[in-house]
Amino acid sequence: MEANIFVVALAVLAFGLLAGRLQGTPITMPMVFTAAGLLLGPGVLGVIHFDVANETVSVLAEAALTVVLFTDASRMDLRTVWREHSLALRLLGAGLPLALLIGTGAGWLLLPELSLGAIALLAATLAPTDAALGQAFVSDTTIPKRIRQTLNVESGLNDGLAVPFITVLLDIARHETDTPLSYVELFVALVGIGIIVGVVTGWLGGRVLEWSASRRWTTETTQRLAAISLAAIAFAGAELLGGNGFVAAFTAGLAVGTSARSLLPRTTGFAETEGQLLTLITFLLFGSIMIVDLFAEASWRVLAYALVSLLVVRPVATAIALLGSGLSSASVGFIGWAGPRGLASIVYAVLIAETAGVPGAELVFAVAAWTILLSIYLHGLSAAPLSRWYGSHSRRAHHASAPEHQHTAELPLSLPARGSASRQE
Repeated sequence: MEANIFVVALAVLAFGLLAGRLQGTPITMPMVFTAAGLLLGPGVLGVIHFDVANETVSVLAEAALTVVLFTDASRMDLRTVWREHSLALRLLGAGLPLALLIGTGAGWLLLPELSLGAIALLAATLAPTDAALGQAFVSDTTIPKRIRQTLNVESGLNDGLAVPFITVLLDIARHETDTPLSYVELFVALVGIGIIVGVVTGWLGGRVLEWSASRRWTTETTQRLAAISLAAIAFAGAELLGGNGFVAAFTAGLAVGTSARSLLPRTTGFAETEGQLLTLITFLLFGSIMIVDLFAEASWRVLAYALVSLLVVRPVATAIALLGSGLSSASVGFIGWAGPRGLASIVYAVLIAETAGVPGAELVFAVAAWTILLSIYLHGLSAAPLSRWYGSHSRRAHHASAPEHQHTAELPLSLPARGSASRQE
C-alpha cells in the first residue's frame, strides 16, 4: 500500500510541475493519468496494484464524484439556467433520455448476451458527459459563447440528472422479476429522500454560512472547509436515511448556488482543488485497474458498441433534441461530438462492478471502460483542431443575429475540478 501511495503522489507531483507546459496542446489531464495508470499498473510495469473490488478505489471514485457534483451544481443559479440556457435544457430534458433509449437499442442489437435491464444500465452509465476531457470544446474563444456555455451547463448538470436512472436501473438489473410499481416506489424513495436532504442541507447550510460570514465569525479558509462539509453531510445524510447520496450532493450544490451565491467566490476554490486531486487519482486508477483486463474482453461486439456510443448515440440524440432550435448543421454536429465520457461514467462503472447480483456485470463494465478509454483519447486529441475549425467556420458562416450568437448569461462554469486548468474566459 505504501508503494501505491508513493507512486500515485509522485504522479500528481509530476503533473503539477508540467501542467503549464501542456496548456494549449492536445494533451489533457485524463490522457496523461490514464496512460500513467496503464504503464504503472500490473499490465506493464507492475509498480502499482489495485483491483476494481478494492474499497479504496470505490471510496476515492465516489468522493471525487460527490465533490464534482456539488461544486459544478453550486456554480449554477437555476433561475438563470432556466431563463437563459434553452439549448442546454433541450440537451438535458430530451437529449439525455434519448441517449439512454438509443444506447439501449444499440445494445439490444450488439450485445444479445445481456438482459434488457443490464443494457439500459450500460446506456445510462455512458449518457453523462465530461467537458474537461475535450478542454478546447469550452475554452476556445473563437467558438460562439452560447455554444460553449451550452456545453458547460449540460456537462455540469447531466451527471446529477443521470444518477436516478443509474440507481433504479441497477436494481432492475439485479431483480428483474419485481413489479413496475416496486421500481416506482424505489425511484421515489431514493430520489425523493436525496432531493429533500440535499435541498435542506444546501439551503440551510448556505444561509448559515452567509449569516456567519456577514458577522465575520468565520474566515475564508473555514468557509472553504464548510463547503466540502456540506457536500459530505448531504451525501452521508441521504445514504443513512435510505436515499441516494449523489442526488443529495448534487441538489445541495444547486441549493447553495441559488440561495447563497455571495459565498461562491470563497467557497468553491477549495472544493475545486480537492475535486481535481481526487479526479487525477481516479483517472490513474482507471488506467491501472480497468484497462488491464479489458483486452481479453475486446471482442468486435464490445468495440462496436463503444464506437456506436461515441459516434452514433450521442450525435443522434443531440440532433433530435436540437430540432427546431435554428442552429446550423455544423453547430449541431459540433455539439453532438463534444460529449466525452469521463469521471461520472468511471464511477458508475465501478459501482456496477462492485454491486453483487448484477447479471452480466463484467461485460457491462468492460464495454463502459472501453468506451471511456476511447473517449479519453479520441475527444482529447480531436478537441483542439475541431474547435479551431468550428470557430473559424462560425465566424465566416454565422451572422451576428444567428441562434449561435444569441446572448446568454455568464455562468462561472470553468469546471477546473475535472480539467487540467481553469477555463475562465
